Amino acid sequence: MMKQKHKRPTSIKDGIAPTKERRRQNGGVFAEIINKDPKGNALLKRYRAVWECPLDAYKDIGIINAAQHKAGLEFRKAYYASVVCKTVNDRMSEEQLNREVSKLERVLRAAFKELSPTHTESVIDACGHNLLVTDAVKLERLKIGLGKLTKLWNLTAQEVCNKAP
Repeated sequence: MMKQKHKRPTSIKDGIAPTKERRRQNGGVFAEIINKDPKGNALLKRYRAVWECPLDAYKDIGIINAAQHKAGLEFRKAYYASVVCKTVNDRMSEEQLNREVSKLERVLRAAFKELSPTHTESVIDACGHNLLVTDAVKLERLKIGLGKLTKLWNLTAQEVCNKAP
């Protein structure tokens, strides 16, 4: 008996729009034009999620402000580099990589010193592990924790300076 070869399903094909189900997840999708022809017509579109993480959703809904959102993203970057991935970028030299990771580890240690254990848990769950906060108490702890990180990293002052005319 001859063995049958099974075809592997192809990945997402170019030019195919997302399904109805996908349009309902993570705030929907938006189209991004990647390549245009000389006349300006779109050759290739990429569809991306509106909300990449719960912090994006909380900011759009109005639960957290822009400075808290930025603090959460900074914490996420430091947490991923120091705890989850242990690497920042494969293209960096070993010396650059060690310097960058040690810098992010210092940022993460400063954040842990600033936050109480109850706030740390909520911030790690939402920012580090992308878990949705379903409890009102944990949501309040997340907001307080992100507020403390905003003060620690002076992000509110940066927001004011960036908006100045």
